[in-house]
Amino acid sequence: MDSTRTKAQNSVTEGEINEVVEVRRPVVLGLFATGIVPAGQPRSPPNVPQPIEIDTSSHFATDREENDRDELIKWARSVSQSLRFAIIVRRSDSGEKRKAQLVLECERSGKYVPAKKKLKSDTSGTRKCECPFRLRGYYNKATKLWRLTVVNGMHNHKLDKGLEGHLVAGRLKPQEKDFMDEMTRNAVAPKNILSTLKERDPENKTSAKQVYNARHRYRVKMRASMTEMQHLCKKLDDNKYYYKYRTVVENGVEHLQDIFFAHPRSITLFNSFHTVLMMDSTYKTSKYKMPLFEIVGFTSTEKTFNVAFAWLSNEKEDNFIWALQQLRCLLRRETNLPKVILTDRDLALMNAIPAVFPEAAALVCRFHVKKNVRTKAVELVKVRDGEKVKAADMRERVCLAFEDVLDSSTEAEYTENVMAFRKLCERWPKFVRYVEETILDTDKEKLVSAWVDKHMHMGNHTTNRAESAHGVLKSYLTDGLGDLVKGWESIHRMLGNQFTQVQTEFGQNMSVYGHTYRKKTLYSTLMFKISRRAMRYIHTESKRVEFTGMDSMKCGCLMRTNYGLPCACLIAKKLHHNRPIRLDEVYKHWKIICFQDEEVGGDVEDDYACTAEWQAIQERLRTADVSMKNEIRDQLRKIAYPTTTDVEPPNTNVKSKGAKKKKVVRGTRSTSRDKSRWEHVEEYFTETQASQSSKPSPSIPSHSRPSSSQPTASNPMPTVSEAPLTVSNPLPLTSSSQIFGINHMPKFMHPFIEDIINVDGDGYCGYRAVALAQRGNEDDFELIRCNMSRELRLNKDMYVAIFGCEERYQYICDALLPPPRTRQRTSIRNSVAPMDKWFTLPDMGHIVATILDRVVVQLSILQNGPCETFFPLRSIPSPNPSSRVICLGALPDHYVLVKLKVGCPIPKSNKSWKQYCAKQSLGWEDSFIAAQHRFEEMMSTENVVPIQIVGAGSRETPLVID
Repeated sequence: MDSTRTKAQNSVTEGEINEVVEVRRPVVLGLFATGIVPAGQPRSPPNVPQPIEIDTSSHFATDREENDRDELIKWARSVSQSLRFAIIVRRSDSGEKRKAQLVLECERSGKYVPAKKKLKSDTSGTRKCECPFRLRGYYNKATKLWRLTVVNGMHNHKLDKGLEGHLVAGRLKPQEKDFMDEMTRNAVAPKNILSTLKERDPENKTSAKQVYNARHRYRVKMRASMTEMQHLCKKLDDNKYYYKYRTVVENGVEHLQDIFFAHPRSITLFNSFHTVLMMDSTYKTSKYKMPLFEIVGFTSTEKTFNVAFAWLSNEKEDNFIWALQQLRCLLRRETNLPKVILTDRDLALMNAIPAVFPEAAALVCRFHVKKNVRTKAVELVKVRDGEKVKAADMRERVCLAFEDVLDSSTEAEYTENVMAFRKLCERWPKFVRYVEETILDTDKEKLVSAWVDKHMHMGNHTTNRAESAHGVLKSYLTDGLGDLVKGWESIHRMLGNQFTQVQTEFGQNMSVYGHTYRKKTLYSTLMFKISRRAMRYIHTESKRVEFTGMDSMKCGCLMRTNYGLPCACLIAKKLHHNRPIRLDEVYKHWKIICFQDEEVGGDVEDDYACTAEWQAIQERLRTADVSMKNEIRDQLRKIAYPTTTDVEPPNTNVKSKGAKKKKVVRGTRSTSRDKSRWEHVEEYFTETQASQSSKPSPSIPSHSRPSSSQPTASNPMPTVSEAPLTVSNPLPLTSSSQIFGINHMPKFMHPFIEDIINVDGDGYCGYRAVALAQRGNEDDFELIRCNMSRELRLNKDMYVAIFGCEERYQYICDALLPPPRTRQRTSIRNSVAPMDKWFTLPDMGHIVATILDRVVVQLSILQNGPCETFFPLRSIPSPNPSSRVICLGALPDHYVLVKLKVGCPIPKSNKSWKQYCAKQSLGWEDSFIAAQHRFEEMMSTENVVPIQIVGAGSRETPLVID
């Protein structure tokens, strides 16, 4: 053996650091033999790599002495990095309590001890290889200096060619940590932080992982032991925000329901510019999926600013009323109430505004209304074959006629335009009925110029300012998976830049002299007293003087009514008498060109000392019992110490970071909004309408060929609409919205579908989709099947009546039993279910709804099966039934899980449920009556395809999928 080995010991010199003596040994070719090695024939020795020894002692042998041990460690590490390895501090003591000592070792020193528990990941490893390298530092009490000696300078491993990937070499320096913390506070992306560190120090060895770890440690340090809500309250309190929240108790724990907050400078701007407000909600701002209600206004320079924000648990009337009540509390004077409030056609918000601001004019966004009408025209306005006019041209004429109705300046003009619109659209009565019943009859006072121009809206007919504010906020949010603190931090950074822009506009208006208005008597009293934007409006209005003169009938005085500025007839009088426009003839909104705090009436000591209230509390504490004293003390603590709140974040199931990796759900990290219905319709008709006479229809794959086996009375086989044949790898379906299988859902439901999640196609796809919705893991489908089987056994009589016969009941029971194992003992999870084990609707819809106490919806185009809703058969309705909906999408030969938006339309109830459910369960349907009516109305406009029933397959003669 000694003759075949060569022991290599390298003494590394300064010029030959990376050279390693290669071990040369004979190469023995291995032979692949299937027989047994004959007796007496020696076995070849295993091909074991030779040990490596690299000596670095000469590089650390020095007489260097330092006053500080940290300087000695720094020198040793600089030498080790030049040799391409890293040093760690094994032991260190300054000598205050124990003997001064210092031990330095290679980062690969030590012996790996296997963990007793199984590791989470199979890809983990260790750096330890028992490297013997060791340095020791000594402290000389006489000289008070530290000196380093070499205990063992040998390494038993090769030295690397670079230090990237070595954690010790990539540690951040103190100044780099400070820079990292500053960049983290400013929400700089980790990749940009890393690139900046490399630019500052070309020798920096920090990796991206270390940057992420440093960011995490900083956030943990900032939060310390505080909970999320305590941290949020501390942030709001430190920055002097006005905030208020309300809670809901679930399972004995107090959870956040809604929270409203406003920046102090936003409150100042709101009290100065309160005439017109825009309100709208945006989504995907936090992991709790709470809508963020945004309220915006605009300054005298027409710069948009955010008044307040509110995270709401639901977009219901009660939530909006609560948020608007908090908004009203921000006003320092009751006379400063908004005059105009603009929203989209959110009925809950439209109903909440009169309840809190009864004197304000609630207007509706014209942009959203026009888009809705155009979308409806695309669906309903058709032309016959052979007509000269094209469908697109006809729809454009219809939309222009509707815009003429909205732009009607008088009620008489409105009547004429409505008659012309009806005459143009008399061939499409459904479209006319939609426009009149949904828009004109209900909201004409909030949309048509004849009524809208009676209010001081200052040229705002849409909620575009709110939509623009949404876009600005989304540019500060890195993703939609952060908590409330992360969302607030993005809002706080955005507001800081926003106030800077507002102040910049104010500064320009106070210092820039417009050449257009110089040496003109008309504007002499207005310079630097009103905003330049108001001056521009007045200058534009003065150009109408030649047409209107001093006749108020020709003028219309819309500038005075809508903007609060002098109109053309008043300007004509000023020019005629060579008089300037007085400052009191301009509305106060345009006079404010700086941040100003309005003084409130009354003595501060009298208003806020709360002497009488405090005396009353003390008297109550003296006379109350112990329980009431505790209650008063708890309430006072909440006021005095808001950061000690015990409120928990919203009770929402959120995917944790360390959860088992499943199929990626599209768009979970994105903060971009979902497409509106009109965007889906426009995109769909653009791609599918080849000509003006063609009828759009989803692209559906061809169906399976009939099988030779036919169903019998003793073994009733379901149709394709009842039992979809699943395949191992369903083909991806073409979808205009890039959501799997959405073209196999009704077109009118596309705006209400958040996502469609595919499951494995092994014959258990229906059970897998239910397990994914209920338990978050499709592999738990066996538990769902066992619970369904138990439900059938315990309530046999009821289900026999529902299924219609004993044979069908027995067929469903057998379908829920596991398939027999093969001789090779193949696992059930890896097998493909035969046809008699398929998930069938409507039979199993009743069982799933009952055992899970949830609403089960089947959604598909009629070619794949009917759309139906199944409610629990015996349970009492839950307090919030709309949040307990499981939607199964029936694709051709496959089931998927469809995620629907809360409050969306759902299909009609199954007839068997109404006949056999218990009396206490009838209330389930009451909560969805309006949603079911909406579904039926929208379904009536859908182009449906009749159901095609084909033969069912079996294991011997399976259906062939084209």
